[in-house]
Amino acid sequence: MTQETTENNALSIADAETRAFELVQRQAKMLASSTLVPKDFANNIANCAIAINIAKRTRLDCLMVAQNLAIIHGRPSWSATALIGMINSCGRYSPLRFVFDDEDAPTSCYAVATDKVSGQELKGEKITLQMAKAEGWSTKNGSKWITMPGQMLRYRAASFWSRAYASDLSLGFYTSDEVRDFAEPPRNVTPITPISPIQPIEKPTEIEAIEAEVVIEKETVSWGEPEPELIPKVKPERKKTLQELIDESPED
Repeated sequence: MTQETTENNALSIADAETRAFELVQRQAKMLASSTLVPKDFANNIANCAIAINIAKRTRLDCLMVAQNLAIIHGRPSWSATALIGMINSCGRYSPLRFVFDDEDAPTSCYAVATDKVSGQELKGEKITLQMAKAEGWSTKNGSKWITMPGQMLRYRAASFWSRAYASDLSLGFYTSDEVRDFAEPPRNVTPITPISPIQPIEKPTEIEAIEAEVVIEKETVSWGEPEPELIPKVKPERKKTLQELIDESPED
């Protein structure tokens, strides 16, 4: 193969990749403008382009992927119901079955399915309420483990089974319930301004106290406001009686 042929092949591959990228952009733009996609994909061409890429890798419809792929704390995750549907419809296994220790008040559950080629029974990890408490899944505010433990046991058992036997279907993604339980919310990293300790007030010395009194006296004098006790008190003039006026009049 000559150098010219190699260069032509490289240019053809680059041109094909460019056209494929432009096609994905047009598809993502149309998907982002739809009212059927969740808020993580609405008017977000980049997220829609990623959803289209995942749809191609999993051989699923791109709208189905966008509707069932949640982004929590920056991590993509499947809805548990979509994950169970992907396993049941892939054709490689029998539909998932969920085995509880007690149908009325379950405390544990595991998922099981049969490989259609080998006939082997594939049993998943047993999930228990004690495990949920120990891992902190059921102690979070608003946890569904308290209100609907049976359903959460089923969802978590399906997720553990898929990562053990069919990770190529889920691409190793966790379910949205798992991400909420595992991932920590964003932390506030704003630095706190240190508060300086309050300095104790020193008692003034005797000389400082005398100087302060002198300054106060000077300021008082400069204001031109004499102290109240220095103002002379004037007695009001008493009116003379009629007899006193007669006595003081000159005699004829």
